[in-house]
Amino acid sequence: MKKLLGIVVLGLLWCNISLTDEKPGRFFEDQPDVNDDYQIHLIYFLAKNTKDKERDISGYIEKNMKKADDAFFKMTGDKQRFKFDYRKDGKLDITFVRIDRKSRKGGWNMSYPDYYLTKNGFDNPKKVYLSFTDAASGDGGQMGVHHGYIFIGKAGSQYPQIIIHEIMHGLGFSLPCTKGDQDGHMGTGILSYDSKLKLPSSLYDSKDKTCPDLKDSVYLTPTSDTPYDPLPIACSMGQKSRGTPPGDFLIPARYTHKKLHKKHKNQWCTYKLNEYSQVDWFKKWKE
Repeated sequence: MKKLLGIVVLGLLWCNISLTDEKPGRFFEDQPDVNDDYQIHLIYFLAKNTKDKERDISGYIEKNMKKADDAFFKMTGDKQRFKFDYRKDGKLDITFVRIDRKSRKGGWNMSYPDYYLTKNGFDNPKKVYLSFTDAASGDGGQMGVHHGYIFIGKAGSQYPQIIIHEIMHGLGFSLPCTKGDQDGHMGTGILSYDSKLKLPSSLYDSKDKTCPDLKDSVYLTPTSDTPYDPLPIACSMGQKSRGTPPGDFLIPARYTHKKLHKKHKNQWCTYKLNEYSQVDWFKKWKE
């Protein structure tokens, strides 16, 4: 019995999970998928020194994601919802993750949190990962295609707007070819800095067929007849901007807008970040 307990403790330490993090109803891995469709996967994400407030098992994340999804449904004219990752029991699949370094303010994307998550298996090309965290940051949220974060302490008073706003970034918007784009944001609507619950016509159900339209995203249901995956687009632009990530990523041929194919300074994609980055890039994240 002692030997078995020792093996369990060692396993938890290897995964950076303390015995106090072990709680009923909590999952430390992405659970088996109920289908092979594209999905938004949710994570309760803590730094080494962050207090566990049990957001993953208290219903907090589920409640706020439902409100965000309902609000988004109304924004689309009752046409589409987000595709979330569910467990076989019908509940949202929420994973608990605690990293092995202390929290810090500043950029989390293309930094140690993205590196840690991709290194530990949260790197499915058919998933977007949205993490809720009680760790502190200067922002209410940060997100790019594939990984993003909601900083509860600052964002909680701005639900559901900030959740939808960050998911929009996670789905690639706004793009350089989106009419009204202001370096990933827009002057009005959900992607403006006041995040009003509105979808500009250039973002959703746009007449410009040379630039991706939100309604065609593979992460919305019902799925469009002409769906597209934002990951290859983001990674293709990232390669032009930064030379990463490695791999063959192509923008669908039907999207011919010149601004989509130009080199832009601030384009990036965290996919496979752990495979080409080095851990010493993240020295500011203290152990």
